[in-house]
Amino acid sequence: MSDFSNYLQGQVTKRKIEKGLEILKKENPDELRRKLKNVDINEVLQKMDEYDKTRLNELGIDVAELRSKVSEADIQKARQVLGSDGEAIIRKIRDMLR
Repeated sequence: MSDFSNYLQGQVTKRKIEKGLEILKKENPDELRRKLKNVDINEVLQKMDEYDKTRLNELGIDVAELRSKVSEADIQKARQVLGSDGEAIIRKIRDMLR
């Protein structure tokens, strides 16, 4: 049952990541800031701590595929939107994609 549970969680997580990337690529920085203004950065960091390369692989998420979808321009746009609070998030994203 654990394999099935990992599969389901992996599918949900993958869709969330893909939707986040889609929004990041399509929305302008001001709109992104507006959408993220009430997001608790510490909560985001806590959630990101649950996912490392090993966990992503367990969930059936291909890190190399994700890496190919995230450009340096995407990282810079995220940095611009998140400001100084986002540096920790950017570091975690880069670590996950290595």
